[in-house]
Amino acid sequence: MQFTQLFRTDFKANLYLAWPIILGQLGQISVNIIDNVMVGQLGTIPLASISLAIAIFVIFFVVGMGMSMVLQPLVAEADAQSDTQSSSFAFKHSLVINTIFSILSILMVECGIGLIHELGQDAEVVHGAIPYLRISMYSMLPFMWFQAFRGLSEGLSETKAPMIAMLIGNAVNVVLNYMLIFGNWGAADMGLKGAAYGTFFSRVAMLIVLILLMRYWKKDSPKRLWNYLLNVDPWHYSRMYFRKVLRLGIPSSMQMLFEVGAFAAAAIMMGMLGPIEQAAHQITINTVSTTFMICVGLSVAATVRVGNALGRKDKAGMRSAGAAAFVQVILFMTFTAITFAVLRFVIPSWYIDDAAVIEIAAVLFLVSAIFQISDGIQVVAIGALRGMQDIWWPTGITFFAYICVGLPCSYLSAFTFDMGYVGIWIGLLVGLSLSALLNTIRFFRLTA
Repeated sequence: MQFTQLFRTDFKANLYLAWPIILGQLGQISVNIIDNVMVGQLGTIPLASISLAIAIFVIFFVVGMGMSMVLQPLVAEADAQSDTQSSSFAFKHSLVINTIFSILSILMVECGIGLIHELGQDAEVVHGAIPYLRISMYSMLPFMWFQAFRGLSEGLSETKAPMIAMLIGNAVNVVLNYMLIFGNWGAADMGLKGAAYGTFFSRVAMLIVLILLMRYWKKDSPKRLWNYLLNVDPWHYSRMYFRKVLRLGIPSSMQMLFEVGAFAAAAIMMGMLGPIEQAAHQITINTVSTTFMICVGLSVAATVRVGNALGRKDKAGMRSAGAAAFVQVILFMTFTAITFAVLRFVIPSWYIDDAAVIEIAAVLFLVSAIFQISDGIQVVAIGALRGMQDIWWPTGITFFAYICVGLPCSYLSAFTFDMGYVGIWIGLLVGLSLSALLNTIRFFRLTA
């Protein structure tokens, strides 16, 4: 009876919020998938180059995403109290922080680009990775602006506008990739650079479309998004509120950094084994990222619904919203685990026609099938805790799980115990499972 009630209320409420986010996230991650599939047609070295570039870019990308995702729970809490001014106040402070972070990220990469040669990677791979990375980094600015507008929209439980914007941006990326990577429709044949330019302009398109939707969509709605933007005073800022956003945003970004940083380090370790292993790693992680992004949609739904319950001071509501998200993500990731195991040879063949790369990727897909459930649980647990504005404990847990345990396990398994590429992914499995266990225990203890 309790499970039936959970399905009728929280399951449906979570899915109502999550499905537009999921579609939008799929549109966003498919930008990288499309880049990889199209670049894979150029050969193993270009695919390894994009793997190296993304391994570095994604560190800044996820730190920025973690910093910006703190806006959703702040807006959701204010919305539960019908406080329009606080929602607008949170948005404008987040927008400023996102802008500063983007500029600093671009400067850091420009100043440190030469250090890529010191990572022990194949020289040809590095040569292709550098221009892709530099162009992609400039897409951080429109992406982080988009994240601020998206955070306001999703925090108000309006998840469809960002979804539409991301799907349109994805369509722009497909068209530009087709033109610029291969020189179609009279465009120059730019190879890897063409993929990077496609990513940049697709993120500009996402931002423009979302602002237009906020301006012209749902004019009769009492919670029309444009009304919240009109409440923004561009001259009045609070140093204390900047501290509040950063106090929540920095640990939130660190949580994502520790996980993605572990995967980025794994990509670099794969490069130390060789470009074939690195290309296989990129194919597998690119596909696994798709299922992860669907779980992120459920995680954001948990963040918003738990944040709403926090604003109402409803501890039972927080627990039931989170519990429903846990059940949903377990069901979904069980299905994806079976799919990856069955199609472990088929999926790599969509990316590249290289028997050696496909053989290694098939093994990695088996390992990824094992950690699918852990990956889904840990991201939903962190999302639910973020909705409660419980930030520091999950940060400590993720640091311990990925940096203190997972990464050393990857290195020792691969290079000390001679397990090679399998050993690297075993370390990732250990880190994800530990994070899932400890963050889940934390959530249910706080909501008991």
